[in-house]
Amino acid sequence: MIKLDPLLTFIEVVRAGSFSSAAKRLAMPRSTVSLHVRNLEASLGTRLLKRSTRSLSLTDEGRQLFDQAGDGLTVLTSALEAVRHKPGTLSGLIRLTAPADFPTEFLAAAVTQFQDLHPAVRFEIMLTNAALDLIGDNVDIAIRIGERGGSERVERRLQDIAWQFCAGAEWIQGKGEPDAVADIRNFISPMPGLRSFLEQSVLGGMKLPDGVITVDNHLLSRDLVLKGSGIALLPKGMLDKAITEGRVVTVLDHAIQATTRLNLTFPSRADMVPRVRAFAEYLLRPRTVGSV
Repeated sequence: MIKLDPLLTFIEVVRAGSFSSAAKRLAMPRSTVSLHVRNLEASLGTRLLKRSTRSLSLTDEGRQLFDQAGDGLTVLTSALEAVRHKPGTLSGLIRLTAPADFPTEFLAAAVTQFQDLHPAVRFEIMLTNAALDLIGDNVDIAIRIGERGGSERVERRLQDIAWQFCAGAEWIQGKGEPDAVADIRNFISPMPGLRSFLEQSVLGGMKLPDGVITVDNHLLSRDLVLKGSGIALLPKGMLDKAITEGRVVTVLDHAIQATTRLNLTFPSRADMVPRVRAFAEYLLRPRTVGSV
């Protein structure tokens, strides 16, 4: 039997926007407000709120409960049953973000196959190079390059990424092959954040030259290489066909010091509800991500 007080406290937290504000409105200690919400989540067997020290947001189940319970006590029972976790059944929304140039074929295959197994699971996928706040932007899974740290975050290795300097074969014939990174002419540069990360993680602290073109998308960098605009540092695999055909060559292989990790990142272990955990495990099965 679900007690009414925890439900009313949960509704007030959502309306107030924080546990502290709800505690003031309800004239009770913040610890009691937090306990009520935790007890409600435990009784329903699902997470209703994602919270950090600075913000909170509703899970899909939390949104369902708030919207339905707000209509009155006549729909209270059906609202609680709608979000109660049923063992063995996965349902609800998964919000996922990945880089703008992440291979869509990989994601499309994974999402389609997972929904074949769990038809009641829905997806919202955001391909963007913006560093979304996992709590504030209500993200369940983020696919990101490199480790971001954070005591609350959970990171799982998806795949290691190797990097290579690439240039059009005709461009190299005309300009000549550079002997060192500093000798590169017509460098197609990533944006400052990724550029700094690659300098430290892939090149062992070696500085990249100024870019004649700066882009925030590996696919555009790849196409600029194919058109003969210059040299780019790209994930290995993006130009395999062109390299095999002799249209593109790799240079400065000796400058590459390390690979980088492609990670699955979650807001916290507590926020990994069963559907999110199951989809993460599905993504982590051995397979090739492909071009990125």
